[in-house]
Amino acid sequence: MKLRISILIGAFAASISASAQLSTPPVISSDMVLQQGREVPVWGKAAPGERVTVTFGKQKVKAKAAADSTWSVSLEPMEADATPRTLTIKGKEQTLEYTNVVVGEVWVAAGQSNMQYAMLRQKGFVAPAKGIDSAAVEMQQPANPMIRVYVSARRGRKPWAVAGPESLPEVSAVGYYFARSLQRSLGVPVGIVTAALGGTKIETWTPREAYERSAAFAGELERNGRIGGLGPGQWYKTYVAPIVPLAVRGFVWYQGENNCGAGDRQYAEKFGVLTQWWREAFRAPDAPFYYVLLAPHIYSDRMHRHNNGPATAETLPLFREQQKRGGELAGNCEYVCITDLVDDLRDIHPSYKWTVGDRLARVARAKAYSQGDVEWSGPRAVSASAAGGKVTVAFSHVADSLRASDGRRLGWFEVAGADGVFHPAAADITSDSTVAAFSIYVPQPRYVRFGWHETAQPNLENSCGLPAVPFGALEVRDDK
Repeated sequence: MKLRISILIGAFAASISASAQLSTPPVISSDMVLQQGREVPVWGKAAPGERVTVTFGKQKVKAKAAADSTWSVSLEPMEADATPRTLTIKGKEQTLEYTNVVVGEVWVAAGQSNMQYAMLRQKGFVAPAKGIDSAAVEMQQPANPMIRVYVSARRGRKPWAVAGPESLPEVSAVGYYFARSLQRSLGVPVGIVTAALGGTKIETWTPREAYERSAAFAGELERNGRIGGLGPGQWYKTYVAPIVPLAVRGFVWYQGENNCGAGDRQYAEKFGVLTQWWREAFRAPDAPFYYVLLAPHIYSDRMHRHNNGPATAETLPLFREQQKRGGELAGNCEYVCITDLVDDLRDIHPSYKWTVGDRLARVARAKAYSQGDVEWSGPRAVSASAAGGKVTVAFSHVADSLRASDGRRLGWFEVAGADGVFHPAAADITSDSTVAAFSIYVPQPRYVRFGWHETAQPNLENSCGLPAVPFGALEVRDDK
């Protein structure tokens, strides 16, 4: 009996000692990037009541661990600095030292499989037009201390690392190329956090509490305990909550394939709920979200399971409109179009991730970093007018001019009369920023649309080579 009591006392003492261990989450580590221009939270655990001192450069801040063992401090905003320094966290009996820490820009790359699509997986893809394997070349380069990478919920809980052959295989390919493009443009350290998992819907990236306080979804949650047929928040808890409240500049988001396949008609509202919660959780209410309009893919085949009826050729273009509206609801959001980056319409994972990352970086450079000389979008329709049986569509974001990527006549334009029945239209570029479309079957056109099909890969682009954005029925202003 005495032996058993002694063992129990020893085990209890050991558990107390373990819980009192001074620690930080894995996202705070050596080789990390601290976000410039914002307060930088540093947090962790220690024995209740223990005094903790955090030192970085000339800054020294103190905290006291709460009854639940948590502690948190905030470093004052700093300017970007590539000089490696040590982040020191000192408790009563222990000291943690994280070395090679720099100050720059930090972004989170989140979403489902096309964002999770790792550098190792991208390796081996040879671009048909260019004959290069970008990922293979990149992963043979020497380590680049100006880019740091972190993969949330990675097996083994590995910390931040300098981008290089050993650290890149599990990193999001889109996220990495986004970071590389930013770093080259800004000339400051850039950190990219991968928080993505394939086959996941947006509902699982948003905690239950966010839906509970949403007027649009609180009733559904109360009636069913689910949103979109799913219990919300599973992957937020696994991938996002552990890195909150890391100081970040913003988010790049590539998700929606599963919601699209299910015919989701509330994605816009769900995106608004997600962005609001994430911004609050990361203490960055003004943080931008830049996202990817889904690529052409045959959603209407039998490879996909649907719970809202069968998918049709319109399922994808309708969902893209949801994506667009979601960005409008959330504010401080923008999207990129990738209709030109698909070689196999039956592959839901298009290649050319380096181009996707670069296009997202173009948006960030223009919007988040105010680089006014960067064209960040392909042509976007702004108005339509009718005259002489033709519809003329005016476009913004033409750079110097519009052009056909393959030198042929423009495709994927359709026009409709007052009956709303669309017919394929012949279309030609009529000026640097306009296209005229007509059909012999529609003598008095009232509507025009473009790229309105799941397989549409239009050839209209601007002089920067960025593809025109598909759009739904656009009503003409007049008919002369």
